[in-house]
Amino acid sequence: MTVHIERGGDTGPTVLLLHGSGATAAVWAPVLGELDGFRWITVDLPGHGRSGWLPSYHHRDYAAAIGTEIGTEIDLVVGHSLGALVALTLADGFRVGAVVAMAMKVVWTPEQLARRAAQANRPPRTFTDRDDALRLFAKVSGLPENAPGLASGIRQTPEGYRLAADPRLTADPPATREELAAVMGRVTVPVRLVCGDADPGIEPRDMAAVLGREVEVIAGAGHNPHLDDPARVAALISTAARG
Repeated sequence: MTVHIERGGDTGPTVLLLHGSGATAAVWAPVLGELDGFRWITVDLPGHGRSGWLPSYHHRDYAAAIGTEIGTEIDLVVGHSLGALVALTLADGFRVGAVVAMAMKVVWTPEQLARRAAQANRPPRTFTDRDDALRLFAKVSGLPENAPGLASGIRQTPEGYRLAADPRLTADPPATREELAAVMGRVTVPVRLVCGDADPGIEPRDMAAVLGREVEVIAGAGHNPHLDDPARVAALISTAARG
């Protein structure tokens, strides 16, 4: 399969940025606008945007596809939500110097698990109007409706326009607390955990309890700190990458 990769920056540490479920690399544009003195790499995760689809979407499947495709040592991996789990998994098996894991969901209720499983069996919504599909992707990714790069999240089919993400993304259950703790136990590089204090679905104390690290809370940020406060996230990246 093909992983869509974009690279930029001429000098400095190499930072890999991984988006969350349903999004694309377009969500990192505000942070990249604030980031200076780094080489950077963004990807559309497998099953998302402009990348190919996988037979299954376990976090190790994501990490194996990305690590193989990039094939270089990464000084820092920054992951958001699903991307945070993939970042930790990369640090468990590939040459990674440090990790920043943002807004990573570690606790699921039975109702949330049921909705997640049902979503994988739902046919994708198809629109005759391209702008309707772009608006849906903006909602899913957290981007403004006028943001550049929204086209990365949709595709045209004979029936019309739909989200580019594989509908089967949520067919596999999320990692359990035990799996997450095991991954963290094997990671030997520095890890910083980050969460917005206005995240409607994630409690910083849950991240701290399950992952065994203190959580840095970004005041006023919701589930997307990289969009809510890109300057703060860029500063955090700079600090983490340079040790």
